[in-house]
Amino acid sequence: MAIPEEIKALKPTDFGAVEIRSISGHFYVYEISSRWDPEKKKAVKVTGKAIGKITLEDGFVPNTYGMRRTTPIYPIVKNYGAYAILQQLSGSLEDRLKKIFPDIYREISVVAMLRLVTGCRGKRIRREFEASFLNDIHPDLACSDYTVRNLIQKLGIRAGEMSAFMRLYMNPGSKLMFDGTSIFTRADDSYARKGYNPDHSQETQIRLLYIFDRTSFMPVFYRMIPGNITDKSALMETIEASGCRNCMIIGDKGFYSKKNVSFLMKNNMTYILPLQYNTKLIPEAFTEDIDDHKYDGCFTYKGRNIWHKTLDSGIKGNKVYIFRDDRRKLNAEVKFMQKKEADYEGMEDATIFDDNRKGMFAFVSNTGSNAKQLYLTYKERWDIEQCFDYLKNSVQIGASYKRTNEELEAWSFINHISLLYFYGVVKALRETELSDKYSPEDIIAIGKNIYRVRERYNSKENWLSEIPKADVDLLNSLGVKLL
Repeated sequence: MAIPEEIKALKPTDFGAVEIRSISGHFYVYEISSRWDPEKKKAVKVTGKAIGKITLEDGFVPNTYGMRRTTPIYPIVKNYGAYAILQQLSGSLEDRLKKIFPDIYREISVVAMLRLVTGCRGKRIRREFEASFLNDIHPDLACSDYTVRNLIQKLGIRAGEMSAFMRLYMNPGSKLMFDGTSIFTRADDSYARKGYNPDHSQETQIRLLYIFDRTSFMPVFYRMIPGNITDKSALMETIEASGCRNCMIIGDKGFYSKKNVSFLMKNNMTYILPLQYNTKLIPEAFTEDIDDHKYDGCFTYKGRNIWHKTLDSGIKGNKVYIFRDDRRKLNAEVKFMQKKEADYEGMEDATIFDDNRKGMFAFVSNTGSNAKQLYLTYKERWDIEQCFDYLKNSVQIGASYKRTNEELEAWSFINHISLLYFYGVVKALRETELSDKYSPEDIIAIGKNIYRVRERYNSKENWLSEIPKADVDLLNSLGVKLL
């Protein structure tokens, strides 16, 4: 009988060379060694005494002989704090996973947390799993390279269920923020294409189009699209796939088009869409001079004067909101001059006054808000680049290996689950007004230094490593109770 992977994962490592044997449906651990066979002229295996057995319920159970070999007994130390933090701050995440993926929800959850805490991938996943207390609460999971690949194969063909899971987070009437990012990859699949990105890189890429909920601070839905598809071309299909209804759509630059505006109005959506720098919706006459009197007025935002003008767009219910931030204009002029000095070695005739749109930006919207209200609503967008930085730098969905579309879809979903765990910490920090003092990474780093310890071999007694009182108080304030 072949030894199951989950049994192999429980093989003890404290007795030197050992092997597992299956006898009458039970699994026993034997010492093994080798000796030179002069007749065969090679080393042959020598099986020694049985030192214990393995069960999924109890792990490795040594017999009397095995216990003598373990003197002195030393404790098992498992990474605990970071995983406890993620689990306790994730709300109903695991229940929702269980609802949609009853057969593999534990595997998805475990791999997502391991990726978030350790950044591990490939064969490292098993090592990190065995070093964590996740191994104690899921002793029947192996997390070997084979089992993780098997998980990816099972998950990759269930795109409908992945979308169904994400739609559980979509609430009618929400404020939804749309943004996209490029994941550079050499993967051999139909998603990877050369296409537009803000960095103007010509590398092969995949586009991830993400939806964030303003109220919950969560990434609630995403679509993976080929790298040569622009965000505005994918907006309508993404909205339909997400199932959002009666929502306010707040986009980033690159989402505006007349076709998208028509779609949003037809579906009774309100929206705030930034316009490109060279938009024709700002009349040329408006930018011919820099007279402040052409604006409707001015308000202050974080110590800066924001001039504003509201114009009819020609589409019923649509307005064009024009803003000018003089500090932003000054920064643009400084950067312009620095570039000129670098390119032309300080040529004095390089002018910076040939573009009156510097410092100017505009939105199109049907919200009916006044200019200040609309500006502040847009500024509610939190720094979602934090999410993308984590996605690119910690999770690293792009890889130099060949992958199928299904594999990329599966890893994208697991990365999305990691983000949901991550934003559970973000939400807790915001709700306790601690986000100015601590980042989510700070909280996870604190958790990484908290270990759970127990005596080896079926001991039920556990204790925690020493924790500074300040860290205990901080975690308590976030709603984390260490066991």
